[in-house]
Amino acid sequence: MLLPFVISGLALGSVYALSGVGIVVLFRATGVLNLAYGAIGALSALVAWQLIEDGQSPGLAYAVAPALAAVLSGLYGRLLSPLVARRDPLVKAVCTLGFALVLLGFCFWYWSDDPRTLSLPTDEFGWDVGSARVTGTQAFAFLLAVGLTVAAAILLRRSRMGTQMRALAGDREISALLGVRILRVETVAWVVSGAVAGITGLVLADLTRLEAGTLTFLVIASLAAGVVGRFRSIGVTLAGGLAVGLLEGIGGAFTTVAPYRAVAPFAVAVLVILWLQRRSARARRGSTVEIRSAESAATATAHPQPPGDWRRVLWVALALLAGTAVLAVVVPMVADGYWVRVITSAAIFAVPSAGIGLLYGRLGLVSLGQVALLGVGGWVALRLSFATELPFPLVVLLAGAATCLVGIVYGLPALRLSGIDLALVTLMAGGAFQVAFNAAGFPDGGGGFLGRVAGEVQRSMPRPSFAASDSAYFRLTIVCAVLALILVLVHQRRRAGRAWAAIRESEAGALATGIAITRYKLWAFALAAFITGVAGAFLAANSGRLDPIAFRASDSVLLFAVVLIGGAYGLTGAIVAGVMGQILPAVLDSVGINGNLILVVFGIGLMHALITAPRGIGGQLEGLAALLRPKRRDPDPVPEAEPETEAVGAK
Repeated sequence: MLLPFVISGLALGSVYALSGVGIVVLFRATGVLNLAYGAIGALSALVAWQLIEDGQSPGLAYAVAPALAAVLSGLYGRLLSPLVARRDPLVKAVCTLGFALVLLGFCFWYWSDDPRTLSLPTDEFGWDVGSARVTGTQAFAFLLAVGLTVAAAILLRRSRMGTQMRALAGDREISALLGVRILRVETVAWVVSGAVAGITGLVLADLTRLEAGTLTFLVIASLAAGVVGRFRSIGVTLAGGLAVGLLEGIGGAFTTVAPYRAVAPFAVAVLVILWLQRRSARARRGSTVEIRSAESAATATAHPQPPGDWRRVLWVALALLAGTAVLAVVVPMVADGYWVRVITSAAIFAVPSAGIGLLYGRLGLVSLGQVALLGVGGWVALRLSFATELPFPLVVLLAGAATCLVGIVYGLPALRLSGIDLALVTLMAGGAFQVAFNAAGFPDGGGGFLGRVAGEVQRSMPRPSFAASDSAYFRLTIVCAVLALILVLVHQRRRAGRAWAAIRESEAGALATGIAITRYKLWAFALAAFITGVAGAFLAANSGRLDPIAFRASDSVLLFAVVLIGGAYGLTGAIVAGVMGQILPAVLDSVGINGNLILVVFGIGLMHALITAPRGIGGQLEGLAALLRPKRRDPDPVPEAEPETEAVGAK
């Protein structure tokens, strides 16, 4: 009975293991968590498909595609990776995300996002095992995963190059002193990783589907295998990938859990990270106080502006309100209904961007699940709107409150996690919400807990009577968005902002001054989640219904990238992020330019922000405004008193 699901699970586990082992090999060699691994594989598969479509022999296509992937990966490792080599592992990982966006944008631009089919020669044969059939590609994937694991282990443990790679990952400076040619070793590691990613992409395209977005972000689920192996043990990574795939495959045999079986990799990854962190905490207990500094190389190159006095906060609030008044009058006059809705979306997305900026800019914490929280707010708002007669403002506040509770649960891991561990936990949680949204859907006017209709006409969430038109709803949205930004600004000015600044500089120092670190961290997560939930409610009412495809884990990653480009250290960056994420793609479409090229722009902008402009566009605009601001004249200096001297010989 379970045999077909077991075989399917092992095949899926081979997919996870293939990607996981490839990622771990590069991590052990260079210390870089390569989030572009899937994009490199996707490009390889699409190149092979294109060559075959153009009449080239499949053998040539399957050889050229991985070679091209190796060249691209090597170029990144040679030219860009050294620029962030001394930075925090999180910065290195996010920089590879920029590379992934560049490759993904190119794939979407050249091949579009239509799914295609790539059939390897191994599809032509297979074996019957009981009531199930094992295809040649499934067997090839399993053998490739095992073979790659063995080859990587031999490379790292038995070869001189492998020893140099491990030494380089352990300590770059000492490796250089010992005579390791750093650039050469790193380039070799990137080239090998790229070739493996190219081959993996060919197999994944056959086993899943040939679509750039799917293959690129399949790396998120595949990270679960690397997490199980702690990004150190290649053998455990292989076993972890197979186990996760097996768990997910067997879940399909049970009707009640089948729709949610894809949660398996995300749930396993979160549980493993929390368990390992707990073990590490126990190991450290008794030696030193378990306090970490939130300051890290990830944020050490840029600091948020100091809270400032109330007069400055008042001026910022007045500027926001004045800008809101101008937009509320001008936009409905000069823009048609389409552009009014686009600008409304930009105002909505500026709010979760401010939440990401609050966590990253003020505390150095990375949340890659903010779009999932946006979906939670929208789900609650839709359900309350259809099930009750509550007024719109109360629905919005309740949606924010419910999301706030979820945000506190999100924030609980932050008490012990930071850096890339926290980013992975929030990313996996976002992936779990994505699966839940796909399985349960968003309420559309039906009954029961899920609120889904069956065979009936779907309903749309009503807007308030005073904001029924697009123009009126835009005015309401922009006013509430500005109020949310002012709420964040006021928190930064008051006691919470001072506590966040102290925690960011040094948790030990903050604790010594009596600051409750746990409370203020949860406070930040709760505030960010509340305003994001409110934004989700406005997003639901803007379109009337929500689609699960808009709340993928990859969208959270993309939103985080846009926030870093816009600037995570001030409210200007949140506004810039909303404009870049929503208005810029629409502008490109309107002038006849493929909107997918915006991903290329985002990728280049993200790498530029990480390497040379950590304060982002918003920080640069604020710096320019500071230069243009008239300087305050210093009061007349007090003349120094002349020293009293005594004449020689005078008394």
